[in-house]
Amino acid sequence: MNKESVIVVTGAASGIGRAITELLAQKCHIIAVDINGQLLQKSFPKQLNSGQEKTINFVIGSVSEIETHTRSAELAREIGELVGWVNCAGIGGATPLHEIVEVLPISNKILEINQLGTLYGSSVAIQEFLNFGTAGSIVNISSVHGRRAYKDHAVYEMTKAAIDALTRNIAVVYGPYNIRANAVAPGAVMTEAMKKSFIDAPDPSARRNFLETHTPLKRIAEPVEIAEVVSFLLFAKSSYISGQSIAVDGGWTSVLGFGDLHENLATKYKLNVESGLSLDE
Repeated sequence: MNKESVIVVTGAASGIGRAITELLAQKCHIIAVDINGQLLQKSFPKQLNSGQEKTINFVIGSVSEIETHTRSAELAREIGELVGWVNCAGIGGATPLHEIVEVLPISNKILEINQLGTLYGSSVAIQEFLNFGTAGSIVNISSVHGRRAYKDHAVYEMTKAAIDALTRNIAVVYGPYNIRANAVAPGAVMTEAMKKSFIDAPDPSARRNFLETHTPLKRIAEPVEIAEVVSFLLFAKSSYISGQSIAVDGGWTSVLGFGDLHENLATKYKLNVESGLSLDE
């Protein structure tokens, strides 16, 4: 008798994590992990239907505590066979290094959630895969900030670079046992947090304009576009991909400067020749 396939998704209640959970729930059973239990309940019904019923179960707790991960693994074991683990939970925040004492509380929280949370989740997943001889796939959510620097993001960028390094280590050390690990590094994504950042910005339109104009595709990603790549990396179609950090950023990290549109093409496509944004918007 085939066991139910189970995937754990942390940070599942909102943003990219919610999109990942919604997409994966069409294929298998999901353990949705988040510190915000009320938001989990609000975001998902107990079951999602897509041809056949696939259940979503909740684990409420902080990823900075290893017990949250062990409880998730135990629940997955009760339901079926753990085949995948997505470490999506993460936070950001301004942490200027010349003011590190003043920002220690947020710096420590970023380290605990982003770096330790991903470490703990990966460790528990690996133990489960090894204990049951399962071919498993881990997907960690990194960021373009793991490979590029931006003002006052030192701690956040350090954690995302560490996630990329952890991903490579897992792939190398545990590949012989049929365990794969990859990271997805999003650029700008239209999450609830992104929308709030526009509202809170001194000039919301300038904030959004900056992100759009610096991205070659000239738009901000939707969460489902990140989720689709995560889904691909979890299943058999990506069976020979491991140890990679894949930028899903609209070409952002490929840019040297920005702009430089061909004037005739900008006119043809009704784009602003300076920014590349549509003149119809």
